Amino acid sequence: MKYNLISYPKYVEPDTYRHYSEKLYSTVKKNPDVVSIYSIGHVSNPGISDIDLLILVKDQTALTKNFRAEMSTEEKYLFLHQPYACSVSDFKKTEMFTFLHNYHLVYGTEMRTGAQLNTQDTELLKKQTALEFLLKMYIQLYVQKKYKTVRVRDLLLHGKALIYDLEFLNITEGKLYDLIKTVIEWRNEWFKKTPSDHQIIDWFENLYHELHNSFTTHPLFSEIYFPETKTYQLSKNISLKAGSPQFQVIQKGMIIPLLRYVKSKKAVRLQNRFCSFRFDVPMAKTDIPPIINERFRIEKQLNENGRKYLRHLLTMTSSLKAQ
Repeated sequence: MKYNLISYPKYVEPDTYRHYSEKLYSTVKKNPDVVSIYSIGHVSNPGISDIDLLILVKDQTALTKNFRAEMSTEEKYLFLHQPYACSVSDFKKTEMFTFLHNYHLVYGTEMRTGAQLNTQDTELLKKQTALEFLLKMYIQLYVQKKYKTVRVRDLLLHGKALIYDLEFLNITEGKLYDLIKTVIEWRNEWFKKTPSDHQIIDWFENLYHELHNSFTTHPLFSEIYFPETKTYQLSKNISLKAGSPQFQVIQKGMIIPLLRYVKSKKAVRLQNRFCSFRFDVPMAKTDIPPIINERFRIEKQLNENGRKYLRHLLTMTSSLKAQ
């Protein structure tokens, strides 16, 4: 069946990234409660890469400005989501539990402590983090497959990050690994040698099937933990039931075929109103390791503080947000 490919990348000059980054820095710095601003990562593929920022604020102070709401269309293209934010104390608690790459202090006081966990705890956290991100990717692919609408730039952005997750799981070969290497090669040459729609769809289908098989048949992918055995609401129309006997997806509502021909994210948002999905996911049967439990506890606190003080901003918590 024919797919609708939307959200193709468009080339953006590196100077444009710098201009809008500095514009946001200037706005954020005006708040006296802001202690530090970090950029995360770098613009490796202009036009595909987005901008990730982390804002640290004084403890128990609010930062309620909706930065993205005031951005132009061009700015929103570069800032795909709101900045991350948390208090200084929360950052120090969660620093060792995250594996975000390439922090760059662009304003304020250096708050990184360099604290590290022992090797065993680090490996446990890496595996948990990787399985969470891979599950999130599978959920996104599943919904796009059902809607027959593929968000191309999202695949390029998130596809590259999967290489770290496979490394965390000590997967360095095989079809899934080869598929991720392919999308990285595409990113590097996208505006010189763009793959055809057929190649993109074929890659999408193969990645979907590899992840589906991984979560339904591979024992490694059943070793994911959740804070509780319950149903979590991941978004307005997507929920996750942790601790289910088997991996399955329950769909409710209807899919409107005509919407797949609309070249816009608005059509996807409209379709979300008519259709919902519940992902039933088994979880590791053994007791949750103390370091994973501690991460869950701290993330719960970060989410509570985020809702109280930083309501428009993102918390530095699990990619699944299953809290």
